[in-house]
Amino acid sequence: MFDKLVESAKEKQGRRARRLFLATGAVYAVALVALGVATIIGFNSALAEEYDIIGCMAPPVPPGPAPQQAPSQLNLKQAAAPRFEPPKEVKDPPKVEDIKVDFGGMRREMIAGAPPTSGFGGRGGAPPTDDPPPPPPPTPTPVAKPAATPAPDKVVRLTSILTQGRVLRRVQPPYPVIAKQAHIQGLVQVQIDISETGAVTNVTLLSGHPLLREAAMQAAKQWQFIPTELNGQRVRAIGLLTFNFTLN
Repeated sequence: MFDKLVESAKEKQGRRARRLFLATGAVYAVALVALGVATIIGFNSALAEEYDIIGCMAPPVPPGPAPQQAPSQLNLKQAAAPRFEPPKEVKDPPKVEDIKVDFGGMRREMIAGAPPTSGFGGRGGAPPTDDPPPPPPPTPTPVAKPAATPAPDKVVRLTSILTQGRVLRRVQPPYPVIAKQAHIQGLVQVQIDISETGAVTNVTLLSGHPLLREAAMQAAKQWQFIPTELNGQRVRAIGLLTFNFTLN
């Protein structure tokens, strides 16, 4: 019994759908018919005729190129044929003696590339010219000779042995009293500058105790040496002196 109720409900729904479809189709059909009738009634015959006239009109033909003018013919005149004229006879030709040619007035400018001249009587076959004489050559500028650069003074370095061998006068330094009381002894080495005459011009301390330095430097300034020569000329020299301070 339940199955029969379900089938009857489905049949009712199917019938209702078919009815709705038919009613919708009838409404659309009526609307389309009414639209067609209104279009036919509202159609304007005048507009239709104007549309037909415009459609029948052909597009304008574009203008063609301008016609070219034919070139005018040139009036060519035929050249006259050359005529032969016989040479004229000279009855009385002039004598060679009567012909005078002024070579001085001739100008060689008529010949291309030739320099102007006033005649042919120049020395050595060269024609004289009227050009002004060339200017004298410029006086050479004297070149100043650079002044001779004086050669630097040459200095000869002497070893301690050579310095002792060239001594003319020795001066032994006195023993400082303070150093003797303090029982200080040792070596003091100094560097001396010897002039061209052999005298000591400068003393530089190299090593030694502070209490012994002054006595050694004062004694070194009083030494005298044989002048040092190089290539026959006296030169300055640098030597070394060593003083030994010992307690007896």
